[in-house]
Amino acid sequence: MLGIDSRAARITWTVFLVLVLIELAWLARTTLFVFTIALLLAYLLHPLVDFVRKSLSPRLPPALAPILVYLGGLAVVITAVLVIGTRIAAEASLLASRLPAFLQQRDTMLERHLPSILAPYREQIAAALSGQLETGKEMLLPALTAIGKGLIDQLSSLLFVILIPILAFLIELALTDIRVAVVAVFTRDDHQQLAHHIVTDVDKLLGLYMRAVFLLALATFTSHMLIFGTIGVPYAVLLAGVCGLLEFVPVVGPLSGMVIVSLVAAFSGYDHTGGLIVFFLLYRLFQDYVLQPWLYSSGIEMHPLLVLFGVLAGEQVGGVTGMFLSVPLMAVFRVVYRRSLAAKEL
Repeated sequence: MLGIDSRAARITWTVFLVLVLIELAWLARTTLFVFTIALLLAYLLHPLVDFVRKSLSPRLPPALAPILVYLGGLAVVITAVLVIGTRIAAEASLLASRLPAFLQQRDTMLERHLPSILAPYREQIAAALSGQLETGKEMLLPALTAIGKGLIDQLSSLLFVILIPILAFLIELALTDIRVAVVAVFTRDDHQQLAHHIVTDVDKLLGLYMRAVFLLALATFTSHMLIFGTIGVPYAVLLAGVCGLLEFVPVVGPLSGMVIVSLVAAFSGYDHTGGLIVFFLLYRLFQDYVLQPWLYSSGIEMHPLLVLFGVLAGEQVGGVTGMFLSVPLMAVFRVVYRRSLAAKEL
């Protein structure tokens, strides 16, 4: 009677609810990020939990396996912090004290390291480098100072470092129930079958992705620490740790690590930055064409351009957090799309 179409009203109401949910998710993005990291940590440790569970007697409580795994993981982390973290803290403190002096050596560094072919563009390069160094100073100096004060002391202000493993443990205990609940949302048999396939694929995908990324980061940290220490790169453990952490950011992270290490080495007076860059290039070839394909095996099959687009778009939306989450999110959407398309073709 009032000229309101009921179908249009339902569509409008649905769109409104979706927009409200998106807005609420954006407002709660920090909490969602913490839960997402906890979920990925649970997937990372899940194969180890399964292995321990199969090794124990069936009469023991099911929660014993994750308890043993997470307590063992906690012991490994504490040991790593005590053994390696103290060295990183010392190097970070030293670099933080010397960084302002390094940033004043721009012209000297260009004279020593700028190739002759780029000499006509020296002023432009110097101006661009100055801008990058000022930005780096604003970002790096507070972080290095905080690390230098001691990693253990900083944990009190980073509650999520304690919260994430607890959430991951609870998620591990509830993984089976979560899978069943997702499938039970649908009422039709064909929809439940499709949901079951999607959940199974996502389980495999996230587990594979997290294990691959973790092993890549560990391999990068270990190899870089050994090579840097052998060839005399200053702040070897700290810079190796930076490269290892940046492996969690696809595409852009390793490139940023190479630039950071090269600049710090050059400003510190290291005379073999050319050889250092050669090492980076050789390691990238080994990782991209040998180690990474072997670890990923199958399941994460996305074109490099799509990965790069996702990383750059993720940075625009959520900064470093968006860059880290972009690839697994795109992989999950790809699984949903391919399974849904295959179901329609049946």
